[in-house]
Amino acid sequence: MGIKRPELSHPRRWLAVAAACAVAACVAGLGVSALAASHPDTNYLSPAQLAHAAAVRHAASHGDAARGASAVPATKKKKKPPVTHHYSLAASAFAPDGLHTTTEDYFNSWDPSTLSNTDTGRCFNAGLSLPIDITLKSVTVYYTAGSAAMFVELNRQDLPAHTFSDLVEFDTTIATTPAYTSVTKKIPASDASVNMTKYAYSFGVCPSGSTTFSGLTITYTQPAG
Repeated sequence: MGIKRPELSHPRRWLAVAAACAVAACVAGLGVSALAASHPDTNYLSPAQLAHAAAVRHAASHGDAARGASAVPATKKKKKPPVTHHYSLAASAFAPDGLHTTTEDYFNSWDPSTLSNTDTGRCFNAGLSLPIDITLKSVTVYYTAGSAAMFVELNRQDLPAHTFSDLVEFDTTIATTPAYTSVTKKIPASDASVNMTKYAYSFGVCPSGSTTFSGLTITYTQPAG
């Protein structure tokens, strides 16, 4: 006769069942963790784990994009070239440097502007209201070439030092038959920068005989805005 195995009492039987279930759950959990480790993109992750993994991937992708964007060099803004302008002054703006004798008069006509002079020693001057921070390029003189050469001068006055320098000076040509014409002279680069903090600029002409003066145009450049 075999030995009869005693039956578990009611409480003990339920305790054993619970222990068995706990062991099974532990084994299953270990299996899921192993699968999750070997297959991070599979459905073996819990919803919370899937959400966390998605957040990590999102942050990483944005971090790579930001690093890539910062690695791209910024486009350097292209500097605009200087803009060319003109400053013109008619002969009517000029005043004589002296009346000398009343028998040798001068005439400053309007339409068109013409400055004529019967005194060979009389000249005419005008101050120039130039814009600041510009670079002078050239001066064009409009005149009627006649029986006498006309002296022309563009100068810069150093007011604090009470000195001057000639930026441009020349004599016009003589013509047997008076003819309206023009001549352009370049301004040296060393004196081309206009500085109104200490300098003043003026223009002078000395017409005589049948040679007359009509006006001038100064060409200059200014930094682009």
